[in-house]
Amino acid sequence: MQNSALRKKWSARIAAATVIAATAALVPAAGAQAGTPHQFRLCNNGRGYDTVVEFPSHGGYAFRVLAGKCQTVGAPVPSSNQAVTLHAVQGAWKGSRSYVFAGFSYDDRRGIDITTSGTYGAVNWSWR
Repeated sequence: MQNSALRKKWSARIAAATVIAATAALVPAAGAQAGTPHQFRLCNNGRGYDTVVEFPSHGGYAFRVLAGKCQTVGAPVPSSNQAVTLHAVQGAWKGSRSYVFAGFSYDDRRGIDITTSGTYGAVNWSWR
Protein backbone atom coordinates (compact mmCIF):
# COMPACT_ATOMS: atom_id res chain seq x y z
CA MET A 1 0.00 0.00 0.00
CA GLN A 2 2.77 2.39 0.90
CA ASN A 3 4.67 1.55 -2.33
CA SER A 4 1.59 2.33 -4.41
CA ALA A 5 1.19 5.76 -2.80
CA LEU A 6 4.90 6.45 -3.25
CA ARG A 7 4.75 5.47 -6.94
CA LYS A 8 1.75 7.75 -7.53
CA LYS A 9 3.55 10.61 -5.81
CA TRP A 10 6.69 10.15 -7.96
CA SER A 11 4.63 9.66 -11.12
CA ALA A 12 2.87 12.97 -10.47
CA ARG A 13 6.21 14.72 -9.88
CA ILE A 14 7.72 13.28 -13.05
CA ALA A 15 4.64 14.27 -15.07
CA ALA A 16 4.74 17.81 -13.67
CA ALA A 17 8.48 18.13 -14.39
CA THR A 18 7.92 16.90 -17.94
CA VAL A 19 5.16 19.46 -18.56
CA ILE A 20 7.32 22.27 -17.14
CA ALA A 21 10.34 21.23 -19.24
CA ALA A 22 8.24 20.96 -22.41
CA THR A 23 6.69 24.38 -21.81
CA ALA A 24 10.09 25.94 -21.15
CA ALA A 25 11.40 24.46 -24.40
CA LEU A 26 8.51 25.93 -26.41
CA VAL A 27 8.55 29.45 -25.00
CA PRO A 28 12.01 30.43 -26.31
CA ALA A 29 11.22 28.88 -29.70
CA ALA A 30 8.11 31.02 -30.05
CA GLY A 31 10.07 34.18 -29.27
CA ALA A 32 13.15 33.18 -31.29
CA GLN A 33 11.87 34.41 -34.64
CA ALA A 34 14.01 37.41 -35.56
CA GLY A 35 14.49 38.01 -39.25
CA THR A 36 14.12 41.16 -41.34
CA PRO A 37 10.55 42.49 -41.17
CA HIS A 38 8.39 41.45 -44.16
CA GLN A 39 11.11 39.12 -45.50
CA PHE A 40 11.18 35.32 -45.65
CA ARG A 41 14.76 34.07 -46.06
CA LEU A 42 15.82 30.45 -46.46
CA CYS A 43 19.38 29.18 -46.86
CA ASN A 44 19.55 25.58 -48.01
CA ASN A 45 22.92 24.27 -46.82
CA GLY A 46 21.80 20.68 -47.36
CA ARG A 47 23.23 18.14 -49.78
CA GLY A 48 21.28 16.22 -52.38
CA TYR A 49 17.95 18.02 -52.12
CA ASP A 50 16.22 21.33 -52.82
CA THR A 51 13.83 22.97 -50.36
CA VAL A 52 10.40 24.16 -51.46
CA VAL A 53 8.71 26.74 -49.22
CA GLU A 54 4.93 26.66 -49.56
CA PHE A 55 2.31 29.08 -48.24
CA PRO A 56 -0.73 26.75 -48.43
CA SER A 57 -3.28 29.31 -47.26
CA HIS A 58 -2.28 31.68 -50.08
CA GLY A 59 -3.29 29.62 -53.09
CA GLY A 60 -0.34 27.29 -52.77
CA TYR A 61 2.20 30.07 -53.48
CA ALA A 62 5.64 28.44 -53.28
CA PHE A 63 9.27 28.98 -54.17
CA ARG A 64 12.20 26.59 -54.53
CA VAL A 65 15.64 27.06 -52.99
CA LEU A 66 18.33 24.98 -54.67
CA ALA A 67 20.89 23.08 -52.61
CA GLY A 68 23.73 25.38 -51.56
CA LYS A 69 21.72 28.57 -52.24
CA CYS A 70 19.83 31.23 -50.27
CA GLN A 71 16.70 33.06 -51.33
CA THR A 72 14.73 35.93 -49.80
CA VAL A 73 11.15 36.79 -50.74
CA GLY A 74 8.43 39.03 -49.41
CA ALA A 75 5.40 37.23 -48.05
CA PRO A 76 2.59 36.77 -50.60
CA VAL A 77 0.12 38.46 -48.25
CA PRO A 78 1.23 40.34 -45.11
CA SER A 79 -0.09 38.45 -42.10
CA SER A 80 0.78 37.84 -38.48
CA ASN A 81 -0.08 34.15 -38.65
CA GLN A 82 1.03 32.67 -41.97
CA ALA A 83 1.01 28.92 -42.43
CA VAL A 84 4.20 27.58 -44.03
CA THR A 85 5.33 24.09 -45.03
CA LEU A 86 8.87 23.12 -45.96
CA HIS A 87 9.42 20.28 -48.43
CA ALA A 88 12.61 18.33 -49.19
CA VAL A 89 12.63 17.67 -52.93
CA GLN A 90 14.64 15.59 -55.36
CA GLY A 91 13.30 16.14 -58.86
CA ALA A 92 9.67 17.20 -59.29
CA TRP A 93 7.96 18.94 -56.39
CA LYS A 94 5.09 16.83 -55.01
CA GLY A 95 6.55 13.85 -56.86
CA SER A 96 7.66 10.54 -55.42
CA ARG A 97 10.91 12.11 -54.11
CA SER A 98 9.30 14.92 -52.13
CA TYR A 99 8.14 15.11 -48.51
CA VAL A 100 7.14 17.71 -45.91
CA PHE A 101 9.75 18.01 -43.17
CA ALA A 102 8.34 21.02 -41.30
CA GLY A 103 5.17 22.99 -40.87
CA PHE A 104 4.69 26.13 -38.78
CA SER A 105 3.23 29.62 -38.78
CA TYR A 106 5.18 32.84 -38.64
CA ASP A 107 4.66 36.57 -38.26
CA ASP A 108 5.45 38.46 -41.46
CA ARG A 109 5.82 41.70 -39.48
CA ARG A 110 8.92 40.21 -37.83
CA GLY A 111 10.22 38.20 -40.78
CA ILE A 112 12.09 34.92 -40.52
CA ASP A 113 15.50 33.51 -41.41
CA ILE A 114 15.63 29.71 -41.87
CA THR A 115 18.64 27.46 -42.43
CA THR A 116 18.38 23.85 -43.60
CA SER A 117 21.17 21.28 -43.58
CA GLY A 118 21.73 17.54 -43.73
CA THR A 119 20.76 15.12 -46.47
CA TYR A 120 17.48 14.30 -48.22
CA GLY A 121 16.54 11.60 -45.73
CA ALA A 122 17.73 13.52 -42.66
CA VAL A 123 16.95 17.22 -42.98
CA ASN A 124 17.81 19.50 -40.07
CA TRP A 125 16.45 23.02 -39.87
CA SER A 126 16.50 26.02 -37.57
CA TRP A 127 15.21 29.56 -37.57
CA ARG A 128 15.93 32.91 -36.05
